[in-house]
Parts: sequence; C-alpha cells; structure tokens
Amino acid sequence: AAALALLLAGFGSAHPVFAQEQVAAADASGDATTSPEPLSADEMEVLVARIALYPDELIAVITAAALYPLQIVEAGRFLERHEKDKSLRPKESWDGSVVSLLNYPDIVKMMSDDLEWTQTLGDAIAYQQKDVLVAIQQLRDEAVAKGVIKTDDRIQVVKENDNFVIKSASPEVIYVPQYPPQMFYEPDYVWEPIRYYPDPYPYYVYPGATFFA
Repeated sequence: AAALALLLAGFGSAHPVFAQEQVAAADASGDATTSPEPLSADEMEVLVARIALYPDELIAVITAAALYPLQIVEAGRFLERHEKDKSLRPKESWDGSVVSLLNYPDIVKMMSDDLEWTQTLGDAIAYQQKDVLVAIQQLRDEAVAKGVIKTDDRIQVVKENDNFVIKSASPEVIYVPQYPPQMFYEPDYVWEPIRYYPDPYPYYVYPGATFFA
C-alpha cells in the first residue's frame, strides 16, 4: 500500500491535524461520541469497495475530501448552480481537496447523495487510515485474481512490492471505473469486468489548483 499511502500523505499533511482538532474539540465540549467505533476488517472492505478500483490519484482526492462532508454537499449544490451560471466560483473557505473534486461531478454527486458513507469514510481516514489502505489492497488482490480489472488503454494495473497500484494510462485524463461494489461482499454476486464512465476527466493531481484553471 506504499504508493497509495504516499499519495494520501501528499494530500493530507493537514488531515491528521484535522483529526486532532476533532478530538480536542470533543474533549473541550465533553462530547465522547466524536471518536467513532473502529470498523472491523469486513466493515472496512464494504466501506471502500465502491472506490477500491479507482486510480490511486483519484482515491487520494476522494479520501481527503471525505473529511469535509458538509463542504461536499455545498459542492454538489454549487455544481448544479454552475450549470446555469458559469461565472460562479468555489468558496475560498473550501478545502483544496473539495475544490479539486469539483472536476469529477459524478463523484461529487455520489458522495453528496450518500452522506452517511462519506462521513464514515472521513472518520476512517481520520482514525484508521492504515486499515483503509489494507482494505483497498485486499479488494484489489481479489479483483485482479478474478480478472475484474487489468491494464488496458485507460488504466494501468501494476504490482509494486506486493501491492497493486492503479493509475491512469494517460497523463492528461482519468477514466473512472464503473462496477457494482456488491460483488466484493455479496457471496452470490457474479463477478464482472469493470466498465468506465463514458467521458474521461482531465487529469488533476494537486487539490485546489485545478478547478477553472
């Protein structure tokens, strides 16, 4: 999980601080429920199943942005308004990862429509980041073994130090895989090769330096 861990670290120097601030705020308020119950290995795999086969670069943006679920809701509303008024600009107060995520409207909609999932992922990143990485690799191992995902003209699937790295085949665009996450955790679900959203997205790596660039 080294490559993905480095990506998360690159996006997340502020994220451990964010988590620490949550804990500090909880201590100050006497709220003991801020720190969630840890997810089990099985629960973690169900949580990350829907993004485990995304390119590493996109996972890094998604997991960083998940720490700011309310901003993601605002981002979803912003994109709807932006369709009618192209002069609109993102809020300066938004985290850079959320601004970067605006370039992937299908992902914004998915995260905004399922806010419980987004909040749970954010908690997992804040408190169980290592477990998140392990779960993603476990699912990738299964997917590669069953022929669900492999290198093609849109993505590259490369094994590095016993871990599978998934990255865009192009330095200019990212194709987002489509697949039913249930195949990872429903015993009778038939495995099938991934498909892709019909249109690629521009390749953006650094959050906050991208939208309307």
